Amino acid sequence: MFEIRDLNHVNIVVKDVEASKRFYCKALGMEDVPRHPSFTFPGAWLRSGSAEIHLIQEDVATHAPGDLSYAVAGSTDKDLAFSRHFSLVIDDTDALVEQLQAHDVSIAFGPVERRGRLIQTYCYDPDGHLIEFTQLP
Repeated sequence: MFEIRDLNHVNIVVKDVEASKRFYCKALGMEDVPRHPSFTFPGAWLRSGSAEIHLIQEDVATHAPGDLSYAVAGSTDKDLAFSRHFSLVIDDTDALVEQLQAHDVSIAFGPVERRGRLIQTYCYDPDGHLIEFTQLP
């Protein structure tokens, strides 16, 4: 039996690589890191700590950017956490909220304290990908 030890990366399709890089690097503080030289198609690799997000430009991808349910996300009484998303562990929710507000990024849900004293906050990236930020107790 094998053991999964870490998540290598999340790959997301975006409409505009440069706009998405600005969001992830400026609003979230990620770093644009070099891709393998054989990757000549439009995209980018972004990293913070062990978290890595790969951006793929829409015109070379196999599907559309974002989440098709993005438009109706706010029109339900269901918990937004039960939507398709990826999660980044953070160390300071107050600093996150301040940083998002400084970059005019709306908070979709939260901050909310969950079981185990986790604090979760959600926002959408420019293409409608839902991002969860989790502060561990």
